[in-house]
Order: sequence, then C-alpha cells, then structure tokens
Amino acid sequence: MKPILAVFWNICLLRRGPELVPTHPLFITTIVIADVALSLFVSMQYGKNASLLQVATSTTVTMATLAGVVWVALNLRGLIGRYPATITALFGCDLLFTILVALLVPLLGGADSPFSIGVAAVIGFWSIAVNGFILHRAMNISLFAGIVFAFGIAFLAFALASSAAH
Repeated sequence: MKPILAVFWNICLLRRGPELVPTHPLFITTIVIADVALSLFVSMQYGKNASLLQVATSTTVTMATLAGVVWVALNLRGLIGRYPATITALFGCDLLFTILVALLVPLLGGADSPFSIGVAAVIGFWSIAVNGFILHRAMNISLFAGIVFAFGIAFLAFALASSAAH
C-alpha cells in the first residue's frame, strides 16, 4: 500500500508522471471507487445544507466530466492508450487531496474557519496544477497548456455539477 501512495504522492509533488501508475482494471476500479466514496463523505461532512442526492449528483458529474474530457482529448491526439494511467493518476491524486482536506479541516477549526477555507483553496489550486502536470505528461503538451487545460476542465466540471445539482 505504501508504494502505491508514494507513486501518487510523487505525482502530486511533480516528481513523477502518470506513466508509473499501475493500470490493472481492478486497481483502476478501486481508486475510482475510493475517490468517489471519500469525496461523497467529505462533501457531506462540510457541505452546507446539501442533500445526499445533490452531493452524489455533483460528485458524479464532476468526475464524469473529467473522465470524459480527458478521454476525448487523448483520443483526438491519438494517445488513447495512455487513458488508463492518466485517469488513474488524476483520480488517485484527487484521492490524496481529499484525504488532506478531510484531515486538515477539523484540525483548522472546521469548514467555516477562514484558515480552513484558505488551506482548502490552496489545495484546490495545487490540485489543478497537478492535474495540469499529469495532462502535460500524458498528452505531450507544454506544462502551461496542461495547467490551462486542467483549469478549463475544472471550470466546466464545476459549471455542469452546479447546474445538475440544483
């Protein structure tokens, strides 16, 4: 377990690329399910007056948007063979970021604490940078283009999830 966490942590630190992530279907499924489950749990803990259905819809739409856009982009670039490692890296790193939020928010005074909100924002920006790094490596594009693309995906996912959850 520790070596797997080290792979994702090294990606989060921009030391390694998604090509090192295991791509066995059972591993991919486990990472995706763990990320969805933890994201639902954390969102329910810290979401303001959101029902389980709203949180589940928002989480599902966000993750499906990420998975779908990345699939289309890799397919258009003729790199669809990189999809399993790329999507596993994206969801695995998101899982680590969600764990960080789950651990830090209670320690920093709860979801309404200005310090918690600031730390969550920093983690959010870090997450976009990491996603951009992963996309840069997977798609053979510049790091800047990867970060811009990751930001665009995050914006699209947020817009779609917000409209779907209401």
